[in-house]
Amino acid sequence: MKNKSGKYLILMILMGLTTQPLFAQEDILKTLVEDRTDHKYVFYPSTLRMINLTKNQEYNELVKDVSKLYIYMLDSAIRADKGYRKIAEGYTRLGYDEYAMAYGGDLSLAILGSEQASTNTFVGYLIQDELAVAFYLSGTIAWQKIPTLLNTLRKEDLFNFLDPTSQEH
Repeated sequence: MKNKSGKYLILMILMGLTTQPLFAQEDILKTLVEDRTDHKYVFYPSTLRMINLTKNQEYNELVKDVSKLYIYMLDSAIRADKGYRKIAEGYTRLGYDEYAMAYGGDLSLAILGSEQASTNTFVGYLIQDELAVAFYLSGTIAWQKIPTLLNTLRKEDLFNFLDPTSQEH
């Protein structure tokens, strides 16, 4: 009996050590943008499906393996001082790979990721016209589909929270 409880304790400690870095990864984005947002949205599989009011099958296929999605609507101050670029800098230091980086005109885009055997983690931002969004996504979605996901959330007949003209400030 003593041997089983010792193994259980070791297993619990190891599980705690492996999940701690995941929370630390989320905390970087929260620290950088939490107090510089107009709105914050947190989605899990059930809420991602719930906002699909028209039962769009392409959307369902896109989000089926997303386990967590945080979306931060950035305020005008972070846009003005380009503070959103610190997101890319922070995650690059953590060893995230740059998948897409674009700057020019009214567009700034960064998608960084860490792909593991069990799950992928992506972080980034999209600044375009009136839209200023930072995101953290965990799940097994291909990184190339992230812009499609953000555009679908913005333009499809879903519960539209990414339309900056519909927000009450």
